[in-house]
Amino acid sequence: MATNQRRRVPMPQRTITATAPIRICDLGGWTDTWFAGHGVVCSLAVNPGVVVQVRLSTRQSERQAVQLAVHNYGELLHYPGDTPRHPLLHAAIATNPIPDAYDAEIAVSSSIPPGCSTGTSAAVSVALIGALRAAQGHIEPPAKLSRAAHLLETHELGLQSGIQDQIGVAHGGCCFIEMARYPDATVTAVPLTDATIAALNDQLLLFYIGTPHLSSAIHQQVIARLETVSDADTLLDPLRVAATQGHAALCAGDLQAYGHALQANTTAQRALHPGLIAPSVEQLIAVADAHGAWGYKVNGAGGDGGSIAVLTSPDPAERAAFVRAVVARLPQMQQIAIRYAPHGIQITDTEA
Repeated sequence: MATNQRRRVPMPQRTITATAPIRICDLGGWTDTWFAGHGVVCSLAVNPGVVVQVRLSTRQSERQAVQLAVHNYGELLHYPGDTPRHPLLHAAIATNPIPDAYDAEIAVSSSIPPGCSTGTSAAVSVALIGALRAAQGHIEPPAKLSRAAHLLETHELGLQSGIQDQIGVAHGGCCFIEMARYPDATVTAVPLTDATIAALNDQLLLFYIGTPHLSSAIHQQVIARLETVSDADTLLDPLRVAATQGHAALCAGDLQAYGHALQANTTAQRALHPGLIAPSVEQLIAVADAHGAWGYKVNGAGGDGGSIAVLTSPDPAERAAFVRAVVARLPQMQQIAIRYAPHGIQITDTEA
């Protein structure tokens, strides 16, 4: 007698979720690179960041099925069959494969615009590698994940990358990074008081310039610039000093001094390469100065795209007036709501 048979739908057996913050205010950035040799960086981790989810289910056929949803681009891809439109994601999966017994649905999402100069690609790689290794049964510490994510960009993909982005998002909080020799570094968690964190959450604003940037293209321009001077440290030392001063200011809870360090770093970036401070950013800086801002820092590589962090006045009315002025004069600028992130990568592993 015939029987009705329903197609078996694989149920998720494990769901692994990894979150990682982004980083801003990377004082001393550029000194964490191979061409700098040694450096100092002080950065802040903030949310929202990146969310990676890996859903594992019992393998249904001889060929393993791995589906990759890249929500920011509205894409649903199949690994390894589809053209690798996102080399970073494909390289992470290739070097950290799903266990043979499972099929997988992988989802990557962030509310941060691509190319925002906030270490988003580093957050994606740290979170994805962390989730994939958790699927293999390994919960890795931040130091190991940051190193793996850096190697993914530099060795697997051949991109230019300093070390601070991966470290900052993996560890979270406020990181003081001392790189005695590339790529080895000592990472110190900077303890911030509740009052300092509250003030940062109120006063520190993030603006997306409106267009993305490609870090490695700017890196090549900076390297060419450094190769034309007899002593590159004359250009890089002010960045190292700004990071050290910013670290001291945050340890003391002195946000006005921290703002001065942000400004000093921006001046040093401008001297390093004039293309690092876009004309629209110069306009925003002028508006910030007119409204009593304590400091500002072009995040990451800078250039025509990316973002800028502004440490505004502690006066709420002045801060509101500044935001209104930006909206009126620079409508292409997009403010992104942020909060200080005391933790770096976080991983949860649940069973169905």
